[in-house]
Amino acid sequence: MPADVPFSEGDFKSYCQALVLAGEGRTLLLEKERMGCKLGTAVLGFEKDMEAYLDDGVLEKYGVGLFGSEEASAETILKSTYLEQGKTQAALIAPLSSFQETPQVVVFTADSEQVMWLLYAVNYVRGGRMELPQSGGALGGCSDITALPLLEGIANVTFLGLGCRLKAAIDGCHLLMGTPGTTVQTIHTHVLDMAKPIAMLKNARSTA
Repeated sequence: MPADVPFSEGDFKSYCQALVLAGEGRTLLLEKERMGCKLGTAVLGFEKDMEAYLDDGVLEKYGVGLFGSEEASAETILKSTYLEQGKTQAALIAPLSSFQETPQVVVFTADSEQVMWLLYAVNYVRGGRMELPQSGGALGGCSDITALPLLEGIANVTFLGLGCRLKAAIDGCHLLMGTPGTTVQTIHTHVLDMAKPIAMLKNARSTA
């Protein structure tokens, strides 16, 4: 953990809320006690005994009407991607410009068209079909765009879910995309490589 960043005071609704606040310029070093969404802290490896939180999450998602049965809710939550339980001590969530070393994961807040260009950039050299695994809207910020990129080394997008959007108050038109920090420079380079098609779309709009 960085020696020059103090632990953040105050309580936060969720990891997803912290992501949005970091996008607005906040630097946050959070322990699990500061994050209100215990399903998120379980996914991110803060909890040594996460089974109870997962069971509560299954009942919660079913209870609010997101799934037609407890079984469907369990199938979604229990088969998502998790960091190793009990291994995470804190999470540094901050603007990219504040990092002196390459962060483990970089998260973009973007509208659908911006996500399109980012995914083109990710696939610029390799091409082919892109798999974008989804936790069914249950664990978008913590699992789909943080744990998965960290463990699998791939970029991924989330449309988020009800809990994520309620707690983070993210714009209804925005998505989040997470990618390993080591890939950001390459993505930036490939966005620049696509100057021609980006201009093509911009010009088509300006003349419409």
